[in-house]
Formats: sequence, C-alpha cells, structure tokens
Amino acid sequence: MSELPLIAVTDSASCPRPLPEQIERLTRLSQQCPQAVILRAKDIDRAAYRTLAKSAQQLCTAASLPLILHSDWQLARELGINRLHLPLTLLRQIPAYERVHFPWLSTSVHSVDEALEAQGLGASVLIAGHIYATQCKAGLAPRGLRFLHEVCKAVQLPVYAIGGIGFDATQHAELRAQGARGACVMSAYMRI
Repeated sequence: MSELPLIAVTDSASCPRPLPEQIERLTRLSQQCPQAVILRAKDIDRAAYRTLAKSAQQLCTAASLPLILHSDWQLARELGINRLHLPLTLLRQIPAYERVHFPWLSTSVHSVDEALEAQGLGASVLIAGHIYATQCKAGLAPRGLRFLHEVCKAVQLPVYAIGGIGFDATQHAELRAQGARGACVMSAYMRI
C-alpha cells in the first residue's frame, strides 16, 4: 500500500522561522515530502500575504511543488495559480464563473451537511477535521475517525483529513481505512 499523500499547511504561529524560509525547507525534503503546500497566513494583512504568495510561488515552482493559495481567489487569478483553498463561508461567496479557474478548489468541512453543501457548491476536494486532538484546537474535542468515515461515505470527492496529524504510519493507515485520500499536516511540517 502506498503512503498517504500529505499536504503541508503553513502556520507562522507554530513556525520557528519566517514562512518563506520554511517553505524552502519543505521543497528540499527527501522524506515526508508534501504533495502540495497550502499557504495559510491568517495573521498578516492582504499586502503582506501578496508578497508572501509571490515568494512562495517562486520557491514552489522551482521545486515543482504545487502551491495552493488560501482565501484570496483574486490574488490566485492574478498570479496564475489554479489551486485554491477557501473556507466554506468564502466558497459560498465566490461567483460560479470564477470557480471554473480552479481545478483544485478545496474547502474545510466540519459536518456531513457541510461536506454535501461544499460538493454542491463546486468544491473539488474536502478537508475534514479536526480528526485527532491538536494544540491548534486546544480544548475542543476532536471529531474523530467515525466523523471522517461518514464524510468520506457521503460525498464523491476526495477527502483529506486534518487535525493532529503527523508522520505516523499507523495514524495514516487509520485515516486511509476511513476513506481519506490524503491528509493535511500543519504543526509537524512547520517544525521540520
């Protein structure tokens, strides 16, 4: 059985170095190399995110590592990036004629109803979580493997798990057994 595909999700709060430096580190990994990077940077303004996105685009393009912008579909269009992650609230707002520019259009879901809604809105990938306990969601109980199974069963889209996921083969096997096509990893990739 092949390894579970992993997507790195950036997070400046848990990263000990500037994000461009961390993205460069990710592009050079020989083991646990991500299949893509979601450029998430909630703590910076739009101008700073634009600068970060341009830097990340250069690094990822040079390494043939797909870059997925987070939230800013106008910037993705401007930079010619055709992979986008939108929170469900933004997926509801993006015009249908703009969605067609993104063959990879992922969104985060936290219930089966949200998964079905996202599928109906034209998402091509779902990110379901949080599956395991994580410091990022301290105090919130994880939704667990049963939740992941129910989401995977309810939709015809690839589902990636998120939340408390690292580089553990046993954990990856559990996720795959529930129907996950991959996983998103934040903290472990930000500390690598």
